[in-house]
Amino acid sequence: MDEFHLHRLYQHRGKVQDIDFSFDGSFLITLGGQDDNDIVVWDVQTGKAICGSPAANESSRCVKWFNQRHDRFVTCGNFHFKVWQVCTKTPILHAVDASMGTIRRVMQCLCISQDDEFGYAGSQTGEVLKFSLDRDEIKKISCGPETSVPSLRIYNQDRFSKGVKAVTCIVNPLTGNTNIIAGAGDGTVQLLNPKLQFIPSHHAVLSGAITSIALSLSDNKCIQVGTEYSHRYSIDIANFKQELRSTCHYASIYDIKFPKHSSDIFVTGSDHDIRVWNTKKKQEILQIKVQNMSCFALCITPSGSCIVSGWSDGKIRAFHPESGKIKFTIPDAHQESVTALAMCDENAEALGSEWRLVSGGKDGAVRVWKVKDSYQFLQYSMKEHKCSINALTCNANCSQAISASSDGSAIVWDLFKGVRIHALFEPTAFTGILFHPDESQYLTSSANCKIGYWDAFDGSGIRMIDGGTSDLTCLDIQSDGCLFVSGSADRSVRVWNYDDGLTIAMGKIHSGTVNSVAISPDRKHIVSVGSEGGIFIWNMSAVCTK
Repeated sequence: MDEFHLHRLYQHRGKVQDIDFSFDGSFLITLGGQDDNDIVVWDVQTGKAICGSPAANESSRCVKWFNQRHDRFVTCGNFHFKVWQVCTKTPILHAVDASMGTIRRVMQCLCISQDDEFGYAGSQTGEVLKFSLDRDEIKKISCGPETSVPSLRIYNQDRFSKGVKAVTCIVNPLTGNTNIIAGAGDGTVQLLNPKLQFIPSHHAVLSGAITSIALSLSDNKCIQVGTEYSHRYSIDIANFKQELRSTCHYASIYDIKFPKHSSDIFVTGSDHDIRVWNTKKKQEILQIKVQNMSCFALCITPSGSCIVSGWSDGKIRAFHPESGKIKFTIPDAHQESVTALAMCDENAEALGSEWRLVSGGKDGAVRVWKVKDSYQFLQYSMKEHKCSINALTCNANCSQAISASSDGSAIVWDLFKGVRIHALFEPTAFTGILFHPDESQYLTSSANCKIGYWDAFDGSGIRMIDGGTSDLTCLDIQSDGCLFVSGSADRSVRVWNYDDGLTIAMGKIHSGTVNSVAISPDRKHIVSVGSEGGIFIWNMSAVCTK
């Protein structure tokens, strides 16, 4: 779980819009976002900036090196297309604007032909624009005006719906001509001839806006296409037959759970769907869609016969894990979103008799439900929290549950009487809470970057340890109580020794907040999910042997 990098490059303000390596890998070019809009050329070996320049008066969106030269590159964006030359020894950057006549377009994707003669840009208004890339070498101002200037040659007359989002060049092996493959916002993938005319037989429509197109490295007769729904397709160039190769979440993932007795699969909840994954193959097994809703909480019955989920519309929905069909629904489980769930009476569920479910909502209520396939009814409703419930967990014999809330309180509940036993208070928001396996202590995470140890007898604080530099968001603990795992808003996943309170391993690979973590029942893996939609499987075996 160590972090590896060659160089950390600091130059841009706010955002990096686009990057590209030169064909020989010796240089890296980066383009800043709208608030920065600068071009910077980097030496890959040393990690030092060689030179830089404002990209344009208007926002630039794309940058691309030539395929056969490492001293020229192209940028395009709002109403401009530029061919640049860089002298790394001087150093100096010099741009020449392409002549576009009266045409004004916002260009959002870019590719260059293999011979570096032409550049192709996709516009928001649905055209592919073809530019000649020939320009003069860098010369002194006293040498007069440019004699060779890049220019717009043609653009397609048949526009793509919702703009051109991705474009790439391929060389036809039979004719040697350069064909263009364009992807549009409506999911269309279309092959165009050198005159930018549509080839009707080479057309496909995919799920979601096209975000990327690339020639397959393993098979140059296929292209790989990515969409906004995180679907990856393989398309045969010869007949444009499409095949779905992989899928994953395309929005924030809020929760992840393993079945109690299986480490081979895990379940994740996100916007619009729940997905079941194979841990070893790292592949999706099942997708359960609930359109226009977000799944904030998950739990799995011990027998594995039911996936129970909490949703943004205040409903609790249970699904069959084999087919994904609905098993039962509890409407109006909470006035607002259902944000936390916990299983009770595990043996009862395994025997097919009545079992209990604990839910927490954005309304601050904690509710106990009696559940059977044929009916579900409310047993207790407990409302002492004033803000959203962020975490719920039950003890081993399911006599108690503890809820953690954004109001700075964590309350231990008697599940047989529906009353409070005692409460924990902190001047911050609790984001996670656990029973230690021997139930002598509670473990909490909070928005003040602290991990708290609490006495289960009277709820008194034992100690607080620093959990990092940003808000802690989630916790999970090993079944033997020796190690626990935390996730944080600083994108890190940390493994801790419970007794020492020391970090023994840390991984930082998420590009967004870590929303949930789970240790597999066999204690070999940790799975973390984040707000960027990423799922990362960590090897815990090496940590356990330290």
